[in-house]
Amino acid sequence: MWNPLLIYADLILRLAQVADLVPPALAFLASLAVVLLTMPPLIRKMREGGMVGHDVNKKGRPEVAELGGIAALFAFSVSLSLVVGVEKLLGDLFEPPYLAAISVFFIASMIGLIDDISNIKQRVKAVAVVFGSLPLVLVHFKAGIDGLGTFNIGTNAFLELPFGGMIDFRSVPLVYWIILVPIGVTGVANAMNMSAGYNGLESGQIAIVSGVLLVVSAIRGTQESVLIFAALFGAALGLFWFNRYPARTFVGDIGTLGLGAAIAAGAIIGGIEFWALIAIAPAFYEGGATFYYNVLKKNGERRAACHNPRIAEDGALSPPPGAEKYTLAYLLLGKRPMTEPRLVATLLSFYAICGAVAIALSLV
Repeated sequence: MWNPLLIYADLILRLAQVADLVPPALAFLASLAVVLLTMPPLIRKMREGGMVGHDVNKKGRPEVAELGGIAALFAFSVSLSLVVGVEKLLGDLFEPPYLAAISVFFIASMIGLIDDISNIKQRVKAVAVVFGSLPLVLVHFKAGIDGLGTFNIGTNAFLELPFGGMIDFRSVPLVYWIILVPIGVTGVANAMNMSAGYNGLESGQIAIVSGVLLVVSAIRGTQESVLIFAALFGAALGLFWFNRYPARTFVGDIGTLGLGAAIAAGAIIGGIEFWALIAIAPAFYEGGATFYYNVLKKNGERRAACHNPRIAEDGALSPPPGAEKYTLAYLLLGKRPMTEPRLVATLLSFYAICGAVAIALSLV
């Protein structure tokens, strides 16, 4: 039977669903547009100022503009601030999580910038990025003092798992916020940084991971992380356009550390840490190899080997003798030499597969 009230209610529900899509769509488009507009003059200024690096994976080692991650930093912070500001004017929006994500990005990026211009040690960089987690901790300390006179920070101290599972830290929230959160931020940031090194790889992996976590956030119903990952996805896609083969700009540590830390921040804010770990799984090899060869064995050869691949006449890359296990890329190249675009496509396919697994697990 025709019921105008039911039709009206259905129309309101559909409009509400469309309205929920507007803020993340605007965040994505604004972030993408800012990168596309600012990158050309940034590349020109980097070249004019001599801020260039040599592309070690090509014959002749051509010069490429450095610090392209600056555009992503600007795009993410501006787009997220604009959308959150508009949302704040139109309704009752709780903005601290978004401001925390922007702050995490900035702190990690500044550490990356210092590394780009001075080449700090890996272990120092890992420890320094830990401080990027402070905004996340402070947001939850902001809950204040409860009636018992203790800090009320335990409400979000847990890890969700598939099939309704959970690892609960609410009885010991400081373990989560003071130990696990800092480890997570520096771990993801440095994992994304250590996985870089080829045209389109760092920006491509960030785009895939942030796109996957955008979908996971939408499935899990965490609106805060939806907005964060929408802005990240736009910034990473714009960056990929200029960083893909043949690269017109390198992302730099300012980009890889900042974007990686922002991924961790978005996952923590949205409570989707488990799915984020699945999405970045290929980077675990880089982290393990870095720790083993740089910390345990301390052979001092890994960095030099990674900057001096063998390049065949057809452009196919292969690792120097003895370096076959130094990185995931070298592990693949040791089994079968590949051109740089084919290698990057192979590595990004790993991230795409892991992303598909993460999305599938978020549905159960």
